[in-house]
Amino acid sequence: MSLPHQVWSMDGYYKGRRVLEYRTMGDFTKGQNFVQHLLPHPWAGTGHVVYNGSLYYNKHQSNILVQYHFRSRSVLLQRSLSGAGYNNTFPYSWGGSSDIDLMADETGLWAVYTTIPNAGNIMVSRLDPRSLDVLHSWDTGFPKRSAGESFMICGTLYVTNSHLAGAKVHFAYHTNSSTYEYTDIPFHNLYSHISMMDYNPRERALYTWNNGHQVLYNVTLFHVIRSDG
Repeated sequence: MSLPHQVWSMDGYYKGRRVLEYRTMGDFTKGQNFVQHLLPHPWAGTGHVVYNGSLYYNKHQSNILVQYHFRSRSVLLQRSLSGAGYNNTFPYSWGGSSDIDLMADETGLWAVYTTIPNAGNIMVSRLDPRSLDVLHSWDTGFPKRSAGESFMICGTLYVTNSHLAGAKVHFAYHTNSSTYEYTDIPFHNLYSHISMMDYNPRERALYTWNNGHQVLYNVTLFHVIRSDG
């Protein structure tokens, strides 16, 4: 998160380096008034996040996390996420090198991934944004390859059961109590192929990349999830 109305776009999930920074959502939808950043290292997957003026992303063909600072146009930090699978070892159901998914919510910076010792189950780790140290980790027990996508809200990880039409929010893991529950909440998958899903705590909205379309879901969805959870 940085200025309240900025939007960043990263096209593709394989070896990309070009990040477009738009001043407003309106500029993004019109494809105008943007600044280009060329990353020194290519990315893997679609699980990137902008947090406090920096882009955090997974370096291509590795489990290394990179912090790129927009204002200085420089890499501030690189750090391995120890044991995390990469290069389609433990992706979401749609593949796309989605092994490591970085996200931010009201409580901080998170990594969603898995390891061989965890038998492919989703791990959630809270990260220190200044050092990328793992502060705490939780084994959710949910197989990552069975998940379509996931997102964090207020320390709870919500997981969909598919990336295709008919997807539902099927599972929730609460890090504050280390408990989980199965849910049955229909999710309107408008274009039938979700390859990115992230919650924006500032806007209280869910942003998705859906079969080439950028789709925003408003806060009403989250009230439904939390009241039915």
